[in-house]
Amino acid sequence: MGIEISGLSKHYGDFAALEDITLSVPSGGLTALLGPSGSGKTTLLRILGGQETPDAGTVHIDGRDVTRVPAQQRNIGFVFQHYAAFKHMSVAKNVAFGLEIRKLPKERIRQRVEELLQLVQLAQHGHRMPSQLSGGQRQRMALARALAIDPSVLLLDEPFGALDAKVRKELRDWLRRLHDDVHVTSVFVTHDQEEALEVADTIVVVNEGRIEQVGTPDEIYDHPATDFVFHFIGEATRLGEVLLRPHDVLITAEGEQHPVSTARAGTISRWNRVGFEIRLEVTLDEAVQQGPVHVQLTRTEAQGLGIGPGDRVQVAPHPSAELRPAGSH
Repeated sequence: MGIEISGLSKHYGDFAALEDITLSVPSGGLTALLGPSGSGKTTLLRILGGQETPDAGTVHIDGRDVTRVPAQQRNIGFVFQHYAAFKHMSVAKNVAFGLEIRKLPKERIRQRVEELLQLVQLAQHGHRMPSQLSGGQRQRMALARALAIDPSVLLLDEPFGALDAKVRKELRDWLRRLHDDVHVTSVFVTHDQEEALEVADTIVVVNEGRIEQVGTPDEIYDHPATDFVFHFIGEATRLGEVLLRPHDVLITAEGEQHPVSTARAGTISRWNRVGFEIRLEVTLDEAVQQGPVHVQLTRTEAQGLGIGPGDRVQVAPHPSAELRPAGSH
């Protein structure tokens, strides 16, 4: 049945953290709350978890109204950015904690902890102390502990925010695979667009306490509903009177026949190689253009076009590109 949020609002004095939020979170899915700092996404997560109470609106989890139900009675698993492990307990004891509180039989607890440590690839580390684990391993332990109680919902608040880029990438892939195995209804907060696009089944874009758009990663990226979503999810560039993605700009060397008859001429003013990509800027000859046009190519494409820094080129939107009128809302 998932989570049903209806008419949710939360104010702190004059500040509206959330304003009339209505949202369905599908059962068994991995849903990302994505938005900039201060957008309200963490407040929404805390209301789902029972750490905050809304001023108005309701929250139903699997058909049950939990709006005023205390956090410990909601059967929810939590994973936070800075995971507070019990430093004096082994990894296995940390994972077992929630089960011991529930007074489960010792043998059942031992079996469940074993299963979970296997699931999060820490089977060999159960005897260790949290301080002997890497940051990535500690977050996997945190997930095992959150899953131990068989939660109806798993809430993750910037779970990989404190880790370096390489470990974040590994854990993102791992969380996606784990979720495909476990299928617990999960909601995670992130301000990292790439993380949301890679991991989530559904993305909820939040801005200034309101929902801008809900959709699959493809829908959000390819068909942004508002200018905010267009700019926030991936890069945007302006070409004449339209906004488009840098990889949707068709570029040719000057003198070559351009597939689009209305192509505009300019000079490559910036050339930046990032891994296998080339990101370049074209300063157009026309004075009306506001700033350079950003273009994104693979190295192979750039080599095939025979262009480089300082070259004269022609640019136009790709005929199949998703365009937005510049300045539209």
